[in-house]
Amino acid sequence: MDIQSRHDPSFQVSVRAHVLGAITSLLPSEKVLNFDWPELDNITLADPQFHIPSKIDILLGADIYGDLIREGLIKGPRGMPTAQNTALGWILSGPTHQGKSIQSQSAHCHHNLIVSSHFHNDDNELLKKFWEIENYFFDTKILTKEEQLCEDLYEQTTRRDASGRYIVRLPFREDDPKCKYGNSREIAIKRFQLLEKRLKKDAELKNKYSEVIHEYLDLGHMVRISDDDKRKHLSASRIQMPDSGLYLPHHAVIREDKSTTKVRVVFDASCKGNNGISLNDTLMVGPKLQQDLRHIILKWRMHPICLSADIVKMYRQIIVAEEDVDFQRLVWRDSPESEMEEYRLEKVTFGTASAPYLAVKTLQRLAIDEGSAYPLVAEKVKKDYYVDDLLTGCQTVEEGKQIYKEMKELLSKGGFQLQKWITNNTELAKIVMEERGNEEGKINIKIDEIVKVLGLTWDKQTDSFHYSVQLTMQENPITKRKVISDISRLFDPLGWVAPCVITAKVMIQKLWLSGVDWDEELPDDLLEEWLTYRSELANIRKVYIPRWVETKVDDTCTELHGFSDASNVAYAAVIYVRTIDTAGNIHVYLVAAKTKVAPTMQVSIPRLELMGAVLLARLVTDVANMLHISRDKIHGWTDSTVVLAWLSSHPSRWTTFIGNRTSDILSRLDNTQWSHVSSGENPADIASRGCTPLELVQNSMWLHGPPWLSEAEIKYKLSKRPSTNLERKKLKVHLSTKSTTDDFIWNRFSSLSRLVRVVAYCRRFLKLKKPKSDRNIAPFLESSELNEALNVCIRMCQVQELKDSRLKSLNPYHDDRGLLRVGGRISNADIPELAKHPIILPHKSHFTDLVIDDAHKKTMHGGPSLVINYLRSRYWIISVKSRVKLHVRKCVICARRAAITATQLMGQLPACRITPGRPFLRSGVDFAGPINIRVSKGRGNKSYKGYICVFVCMVTKAMHLEAISDLTSEGFIAGFKRFVARRGHVREIWSDNGTNFVGASKELQKLVTIEQSAVALEIREWLNDNGVSWHFIPPHAPHFGGLWEAGVKSTKYHLKRVIGDSTLTFEEMITVLAQVEACLNSRPLSILTDDHNDPSPLTPGHFLVGEPLIIIPERNYEQCNMSTLRRWQMTQKMLQDFWRRWSNEYLVHCLQRYKWTKITPEPNIGDIVLVKEDNLPPARWLLGRIVTKHPGLDGITRVVTLKCNGSEIKRPITKLCILPVTV
Repeated sequence: MDIQSRHDPSFQVSVRAHVLGAITSLLPSEKVLNFDWPELDNITLADPQFHIPSKIDILLGADIYGDLIREGLIKGPRGMPTAQNTALGWILSGPTHQGKSIQSQSAHCHHNLIVSSHFHNDDNELLKKFWEIENYFFDTKILTKEEQLCEDLYEQTTRRDASGRYIVRLPFREDDPKCKYGNSREIAIKRFQLLEKRLKKDAELKNKYSEVIHEYLDLGHMVRISDDDKRKHLSASRIQMPDSGLYLPHHAVIREDKSTTKVRVVFDASCKGNNGISLNDTLMVGPKLQQDLRHIILKWRMHPICLSADIVKMYRQIIVAEEDVDFQRLVWRDSPESEMEEYRLEKVTFGTASAPYLAVKTLQRLAIDEGSAYPLVAEKVKKDYYVDDLLTGCQTVEEGKQIYKEMKELLSKGGFQLQKWITNNTELAKIVMEERGNEEGKINIKIDEIVKVLGLTWDKQTDSFHYSVQLTMQENPITKRKVISDISRLFDPLGWVAPCVITAKVMIQKLWLSGVDWDEELPDDLLEEWLTYRSELANIRKVYIPRWVETKVDDTCTELHGFSDASNVAYAAVIYVRTIDTAGNIHVYLVAAKTKVAPTMQVSIPRLELMGAVLLARLVTDVANMLHISRDKIHGWTDSTVVLAWLSSHPSRWTTFIGNRTSDILSRLDNTQWSHVSSGENPADIASRGCTPLELVQNSMWLHGPPWLSEAEIKYKLSKRPSTNLERKKLKVHLSTKSTTDDFIWNRFSSLSRLVRVVAYCRRFLKLKKPKSDRNIAPFLESSELNEALNVCIRMCQVQELKDSRLKSLNPYHDDRGLLRVGGRISNADIPELAKHPIILPHKSHFTDLVIDDAHKKTMHGGPSLVINYLRSRYWIISVKSRVKLHVRKCVICARRAAITATQLMGQLPACRITPGRPFLRSGVDFAGPINIRVSKGRGNKSYKGYICVFVCMVTKAMHLEAISDLTSEGFIAGFKRFVARRGHVREIWSDNGTNFVGASKELQKLVTIEQSAVALEIREWLNDNGVSWHFIPPHAPHFGGLWEAGVKSTKYHLKRVIGDSTLTFEEMITVLAQVEACLNSRPLSILTDDHNDPSPLTPGHFLVGEPLIIIPERNYEQCNMSTLRRWQMTQKMLQDFWRRWSNEYLVHCLQRYKWTKITPEPNIGDIVLVKEDNLPPARWLLGRIVTKHPGLDGITRVVTLKCNGSEIKRPITKLCILPVTV
């Protein structure tokens, strides 16, 4: 798309754009009002309507931002936008100041720079506080490393001055805080100049602001910096050294809810310097020591007489150590005409990150240091203060007087002073009014300085809590941001109006599910629902909660009754305290409630009911701990019988979801403490479904519980615990079956003849019981005895293991000896009786295996056919073929003679074979020979044995042949040097690693193994010294080195046909080898075709000399005019073409496997194998046991380590025959 400037038609730029559903929200998020910057009047803005929220149509990236920039930049004071000239007009970026508090917004221009829209800081803080209130349960918190460091630093550095005030150090994260390097003085001055402009427009605000500053000076909380310190700072700035201190900007915050000081000076310790680091960034926040406000209110409700006060300027009663006060500097002057003055704050400053921790910690430290003299109030100082507000109470007026006296004295020891005392007791009020008390008689309960839409207030006249509603005018458009901002201001810490607040929580969920953007107007249905809810919120003012729940020290009974319930939108828990006084009067009051929105995912109602019970169990135990009520006085109620059934059984019976939650509940409350309540009498039902404020006021059950709770005796229903199979865990039982067979006598033998003889002797032993006249015992076993013993075994086997259903086709019958025989259809045949009616034997029986084994041995380890033919003469074995074949395969003697070696899928080619590289950079080597070589020509000359050293390039298959005079290390090294001198340096070399090389003579076998030979070691040392890596293939695995094995074979092919039986001289030999080498390097690497248009086939010679070595020379081109550069470029192109053809023609040819194409079962560790030796018959092969497998890169094992004759050897699996022996 093309973009053209409205102000400069000559400017046009083309961009590629992606179409999105939305780019960002409306910018700016709110209309910018009172934008006072005269410099903008004389420039042409790209977006004159920049101050009005609008949609962004196009987002331009940084890739064209440089094309838009033009000369011209206008920078206003700090805190004001910056104007930048572009081809589209002037654009603005930076913050604006809206309202009475500073909000970080961004001024944007359409068609230009876009800064992402963030959730407003104030709104973000509100939402964070809202969810902190909604999600609380108090478990023991372990301090983080930083929190522990902060605690240790306070204990080690805090001290007290002569008056008793505490002197503290600022808890920096590091010894040299980086915040002081950020030129904070200049930033503070610019921020102060903006403040002056604001104060100039509001005279009343200026007077009040000046009063606060002068109050700081009059009280000594702030002091003016001397001229010497100023000069020191200025000199440090000139020589580019860091400031001697840090300057804090400050501004005014107006608090309309305050009856006294409505203007507060806030020091911005979060203001970042030009290095991007602020004071708060370098300070540790410290652990949360503050008691939770909900707990303080709960305990406050237990006292008949209550007391309240607050500490005067709590933070400013704590002195900051002299080493750190320069981090709290500021600038001020009473009027713009005056000279700018510099000051520093001497006390803990509101606005610093560590101030709350230092204040609370110091107050608690005071209780520890001085508490022994004031035992009545020492613990109250630790637990009844919320920051600077005291909420405590007592049982009697005398105790109240003592608390009032001791509290003032204890705090005065640390320099603190209490003000605005207030109490509900008239007699005690006369005493505390000596101090200037709270004339209004009301306390606004809060957790921060943010103005609430719904706030909680205590009125001493009625001694009750009520809610204050502060609704501002709702301005259009009503967006998601505005709605959530209002909801976040609903302050209901103990859930007393939870049925009303849950509606707002559900509204947040609906807003998220609707997909509405932050600054997009709400859909009509949600807008109507929100406006209706907001209009009815004012009725909450009619809700009154008594402060005192009428608990007394001498009460006969104090119980907590909790109710839980759930609906399809939320689940809830509500708790009531029930007391019975000495007169028998029963009092029931609402204590706390809690609601949760149901998950968006579909959850069954019973599960939601259980989640409500979990919520109740956690909340009620927390309340009981705070009010010191024993666990046996807690009662839980639910209207779900399913939940009661789940709680009645052990959690392990249920699914994970149910088991985890029932376990949580039962760890807090016993299942006997839970009872059933009907839905109509369950007050939690109101909270789970939600209601309007007016409905809540009219519903007495919410404030006081069901009517029967106020009766003297409570009838706990469902004495018989319910049961259910819902959500019951499905047990997965793994059963291992073991076939138990009778221990028949034949199972103890491995030979049929031995079995028969033992049975025969047993039968002879039985004859010894007969009279001697009837014994007639021969000295040896007769054939009749052996036959009868065999028949006994057969009968037992038939009775135990034959089934009638499988014998119907055989028409079986019993002979006169009780043996089961085949009836068959050949009774009239002229063949022996045993063949016509053979004895039937089962398929799977150890006795049958003994019969087969006996037949196998009697047929001299015959094959399956011979064994079956032998058996059929007497026995009919069911499925005899499979049984006999299995037995023959398991015969160790037959297996040793068969000698079938293992195979495996052909492995992947190594990287050195398929990675392009200079010829012979990675090579294989092998020896061929011996070859007889004559000393010289002529008759009578002696000959000696020479050898051929074959070098093969692993990539191009090019070959290099060297004649070697002997097998000494000197001979090999000399040949290797000639090879390197002619072919270049070799980086890696591969060779055989067995007891012999293929084609080598007996002399070569004297090396034994190349790893152990002294000659080989000497060769390896020389190669290592020259930067050559030598790799070995596994022993006895020539197929691992097929490349050089093929090279040796091809070399011999040509030599046998050229030399024959002739004996050559060394010179003649190297000549013939060179010619053979040329022939071998002229062989095509790819398959030849019959098409004459195809280019000449690629050969190894192309990579060596650019063409086959035996080709007819081309005509001479030396006379052609060609530049050196052109010739070099042509040569490089030829080389690149060769490698391209190598990839397209040769490398693709290597894809196919021509043998070993299947993955076969791998041998296992512990298998017994025969180790194949090529020069020995199978009967003499050694036995070995596999001890280690060596899988390849593809995870398939092709090489193993064996233990053989007490030593370990490594062999490929192709040299192994796995024996059918189980160990």
